[in-house]
Amino acid sequence: MKMKKIRKFLLLSCSLLALSSCSSVSKDVKKDKTNLEFASTNYPWIFTSVRKDIIESNLQEAISQNSQIGTAKELKNLNDLETGRLLQLDNKYQDSIKSYNEALKSVPTNKKELLKKTKSILLSKDTYSYYDIKSAYNIPDYEITFLYTYQALNYLKTNNLKEALKSLNNLDNASIWYNQQQVLNDGMKELGKKSFKENDISDKILGIENFKALNQMIKFSRRIPNSYGNPMSYYLKAILESVVSKNYQKAASDLSKAQNYTVGNKYLNQTANEFRSAIASQTSPFPMGMGRVVVFYEQGLVNVRKSEKVPLDLGDVGVKKIEFPIYKTNYHFFGPKKVSISAGSRVLVDTYSETLLDGTLFAIKSLVEEYPKVITQNVLIEAVKHDFDKGFALGGLLGSHLKFNLSKTDPKRADLRSWLLIPNSVDLFEQELDSGNYTIQVNNIRQKIDVKQGKTTLLWIVDIGKFKKIYYFIF
Repeated sequence: MKMKKIRKFLLLSCSLLALSSCSSVSKDVKKDKTNLEFASTNYPWIFTSVRKDIIESNLQEAISQNSQIGTAKELKNLNDLETGRLLQLDNKYQDSIKSYNEALKSVPTNKKELLKKTKSILLSKDTYSYYDIKSAYNIPDYEITFLYTYQALNYLKTNNLKEALKSLNNLDNASIWYNQQQVLNDGMKELGKKSFKENDISDKILGIENFKALNQMIKFSRRIPNSYGNPMSYYLKAILESVVSKNYQKAASDLSKAQNYTVGNKYLNQTANEFRSAIASQTSPFPMGMGRVVVFYEQGLVNVRKSEKVPLDLGDVGVKKIEFPIYKTNYHFFGPKKVSISAGSRVLVDTYSETLLDGTLFAIKSLVEEYPKVITQNVLIEAVKHDFDKGFALGGLLGSHLKFNLSKTDPKRADLRSWLLIPNSVDLFEQELDSGNYTIQVNNIRQKIDVKQGKTTLLWIVDIGKFKKIYYFIF
């Protein structure tokens, strides 16, 4: 999006804000469990019981617990994600499709929808509420890629390969969220320009360089270029593209995208070479009489957000401690899984899977991409609240339209919401085999499989503590 169009959009947004009459008075969250469920900062704590039930393989109890959580408007989009995943794990694929489609309604798919949603966020009183987060959940880029991928899994389970591929064809929409964060950051700076200037607030004096956790996240997340590409998603899309359209060029292109996010995964490289050879020879990627076995191995659950209070120098407003969301960069990560394939008593394959995706790494990268907006938003709220508290003539574009609960002096709380049912890690295994019947064992999970000429046998394994599930496909 060109800067001229952004400026034009911001001017329109600011003009509309000046005409709108809104109040951001934030009611304190009461200290009872019901109201705690509405506080975005407590979401990981609230959702602990659901994750624990899954780890203990109590899926029905997890579904029951989750159904009690998503009643607040602040959690609706997020609860659609969690519900869709739980229903999928419970084999209720049509219901999962409906839940994911509800979540997808909030995801912009083009520039027009981007501008509409971004303007809505900029003009919403909930965006500027003090203390607790009152805004609707805005699904970030890495979660959007999982959303499209899990929706594709639903369609595969209902034998609709074309719809599965159609879902994956939308993966590039995830980058729109990244663009949105930049526009929101610019828009909030424009809205707060008067207050920032009068209070002598600038990026140079904030002291972000002393925000140790943020700097650790920035350094840690440099191992991937961005968080709106998903190597598992691109790999699955490549396989389906080769089946549905026989377009090996597109399949190879998707695998090249996946390689940007996973350095040195031999199975990913192996599949990419198979498609490149097919393009060069203008033949099938499979040798005569052979098929392919692919394993996606999802293990564990993504790490949860934590919070940290950070002092920022806000010029004439003073030094304010603001609570920000963070991820710990030192966390447990699952190693490769032992893979063996046998035919009768003969062991044909004895090897290990390789990491395709680190779910927490993508969550960290996404949060880092959002941070300029997060900081600007919090500084803007503190600055305007200070002006209101002092009885200054506010004016400007936010000015008289924003009011604050002056009895609340605690730091604004961090938004700790995130999709907590995506995996800690995803491993990949791939091998071409002669057509026939085999037994495969991955980690401690055994499955009898068929390999057919010119087809892919896919085992999509979910391993969360005691909960194990295998999705089995041949296409």
